[in-house]
Amino acid sequence: MQPRVSDGRVLDGRYLLDEHCGTAGDRQLWHATDEVLGRRVAVHLVAGQTRTDAKALAAAAGRAGSVPDSRWVRVLDVGTETAGRKVDVWIVSEWIEGQSLAALLRREPLKDAVAVHLVATCAQAVAAAQRSGASHGSLHPGEVLLQADGSPRLTGLETHLALGAEQVYDDVRGLGALLFAAVTGHWPLPGWGGLPAVTRGDGRHPRQQRFAVSRAVDEVTARALDGGYPDAGAVARALDALPSAPLVARHDEAPSPSRDRLRRIAWWVVPPVLVAVVGVVSWSAGSDLGKVPGEDRGVSPSLPQSHGIGATRLVWTTPPAVTSFDPEGNGIEDPGGVGLAVDDDPSTVWTTDSYHGSARFGGLKNGVGLLIDLGRPRRVKAARLLLSAAGASFELRAGGQRPGQPSDLPVVATSTDSKASVTLPLPTAVTARYWLVWITSLPRTAPGNFALGIAEVALLH
Repeated sequence: MQPRVSDGRVLDGRYLLDEHCGTAGDRQLWHATDEVLGRRVAVHLVAGQTRTDAKALAAAAGRAGSVPDSRWVRVLDVGTETAGRKVDVWIVSEWIEGQSLAALLRREPLKDAVAVHLVATCAQAVAAAQRSGASHGSLHPGEVLLQADGSPRLTGLETHLALGAEQVYDDVRGLGALLFAAVTGHWPLPGWGGLPAVTRGDGRHPRQQRFAVSRAVDEVTARALDGGYPDAGAVARALDALPSAPLVARHDEAPSPSRDRLRRIAWWVVPPVLVAVVGVVSWSAGSDLGKVPGEDRGVSPSLPQSHGIGATRLVWTTPPAVTSFDPEGNGIEDPGGVGLAVDDDPSTVWTTDSYHGSARFGGLKNGVGLLIDLGRPRRVKAARLLLSAAGASFELRAGGQRPGQPSDLPVVATSTDSKASVTLPLPTAVTARYWLVWITSLPRTAPGNFALGIAEVALLH
C-alpha cells in the first residue's frame, strides 16, 4: 500500500513535497521543503501501518532524534495521518548530500588507517547512542553517508528495529562488520546484499579475505565480530590505539546528472545496491529563527559562565533525557530535535511549531516546553538559555515527580520578554529531578507568525 501523496502535497501545513526519490514496498523517500524554516529536508513515508506499529515507529524516530550527537543524521519531526484502520507515518530528517560508504567500497576497499579513522568515528557515534539508551541493530555501509569532506553521518538509528529489520545484530558486531567491509570491500554478515559476500576464510578475519590488512586491524575486527567488546565505546578506544588517517574527499569525479539522481535515496527505503543520501539543513535567510544568539555580534555562545551567580558548571556530565512537553496540543513538538537543546552545540536548535496571529500560540494553547529528566534529584543554582530570538517569555519549573501538566511542578524562575541569551539565577538553590522550560509567549519570526528555537539549556551548580 503506497502513501496517498504526490509532489506539491504539504504535510502538517509545513512540509512541501518537492520530489519523489525512491520507493521500496510501503516506504517512500521525498525531497521536501520546510516552508516554516525555509530549509531542505528529507521526508520518509511509511504507509499502511497498524496503529500499534505506527506508534512504535514514531516513538523510535523520536528516540533517534533525542540522541545528542551530530554524527547521526538528525530526525527533525514525526507525524501520522490516519486513513481508515491504517496509519501512514512520516518522518522528517536532514537532507545530506553525499554518497554512502557502500558506494565507495564497491569501487575499492580503504587503506587500513583510513578505515580505522572512519569506523572509530562511527563507533563514537554508536557509543553516544548507547549512552542515551538507543541502538541501531542492523548497521552496514549503506547506513554510513560520507559528506563532501569525507566525514561520516549515520542513519537508521532505532527505526530499523521498529520496521522489523530482517537481520538484527548488536551494534558491536555491526561495527566489526563495518571495519571488515571497509578494509576488504566484502560483507561478512547475513541479511544485507549491498557488497559481495566473503569469498575466503571464516568471515571474521579480514586478512583471510585480503592479505594486505594489518594484523592489528584483523585482531580488532575479529574480536568485535565475536562480540568481544562490552560496548561501542570499547571498540572506539581499541581503534584509537591504531594508526589512523581521515578520508580525503576525491574531487576528480564530477557526478553526472544520472548519477546524482541515483544518489537521492533513503537509508531504510531503497534497495541496498543503490547509494544512500539524505540532506543538509540550512536555516532560512531573513529570519532570526535558527540563528545562534550572538553570532552576528561576535559574542561567544559558550555556556559555563558565572555571571556573578556562583554557578559555573553543568549539573550533568552526559546530556540528560529530554522530551517535548505539549499537554494541551498533540503531546509533542519537534520530538526529533529535543536533544539539540542539550548537546553543547549552540549551532543546533530545537524549535516549536509555528503559530499564526498571536504570540500566545495563536490562542490554541497556553504554552509548550522541554522537560528535562536528570535521572535523580540534583542541586541547581541557575539556568542559562540560548534562544533563536529575543522576545520570548517562559517559566522554569522543577519538582520530584514527572508532570502531566505544567502546574504539577512549581515555578522556580521566570523570564518575560527575554533576551536571546538569558541567565536565571534561582533565589535559593533547588534540588529536583524534573525541570521544565515552559514557554508562555513566542517571538515573532515573520509578519503574523510566531515560533521559538532553543539552542541550549544549561542547568548550573
